[in-house]
Amino acid sequence: MEPELIAGLLDLAEDKIAEFRKETYEESFRQYLEDHVPVWNMICDTETDDRRQEQVRTQAVDALIHSARERTENIKGRSKREKMQYQLNLYMVSYVLPAVIAWQKRCNRPEEETKAITDLICGSWQEAFGARIQASDYASIQAGFKQKLCFVTTAVCRGLQKPQDCKEIKLMKQFRDGYFSESTEGKQLIQEYYDIAPTIVKRISKEADPEEKYLYLWDTYIKRCVDYIENDRNEQCGCLYESMMSELKEEYMVTDRQEHKNRGKGHYKDEQAV
Repeated sequence: MEPELIAGLLDLAEDKIAEFRKETYEESFRQYLEDHVPVWNMICDTETDDRRQEQVRTQAVDALIHSARERTENIKGRSKREKMQYQLNLYMVSYVLPAVIAWQKRCNRPEEETKAITDLICGSWQEAFGARIQASDYASIQAGFKQKLCFVTTAVCRGLQKPQDCKEIKLMKQFRDGYFSESTEGKQLIQEYYDIAPTIVKRISKEADPEEKYLYLWDTYIKRCVDYIENDRNEQCGCLYESMMSELKEEYMVTDRQEHKNRGKGHYKDEQAV
């Protein structure tokens, strides 16, 4: 096992996140998968016996965790550390985990074996950083880019048994494609939204009572946003929408707020949406 190869993956995080866009992700991921075949072979080793296989995989994941920890601990300032942790979380779910899944499929490995590997990575990552990352394959991520949905609003409305073509979804789509797209800041927010919203929706769906979260988002944000839109108060809707995304990003993508409350200090955490 060559830990420097594993650790070297994280050297690419910032550049790869910059390429995590609808226009560039397909080619970026394809090249990434081919450039790091030795790493995928180590993690997905099928040549050794089961006991040795488990040992090699554990060592590979430990090397990945150690490298990530070094990067975050060497950064001064909580906000900068949180930004780095967010980038690493996003990198893991958009490149590392999809690459592991893709390589397993290429090697014709069974799904249960693939799940065992991704569960090991996600579990170790959460234990180290409090980051609840989850594995998605390349096809699911790419499909999210192509659909251009209002993911959070759609998920909330579905959770509350509203139809796919309900008024709220239509108005929020119009607001996104109109008011927000008219400014540079709005376009940046939309892009960030497409990058992280699918992960947020997936995290909510995994909670014990997602309907409770949907109802909270509906009462606190979406219903009020729709009221603002209907009364031509787009600026107020924009501010409220940004607040919603900021809260969701903090809860599901960056910081484990419950750990923060319990310990008195920040711990870090990590498909698409409005």
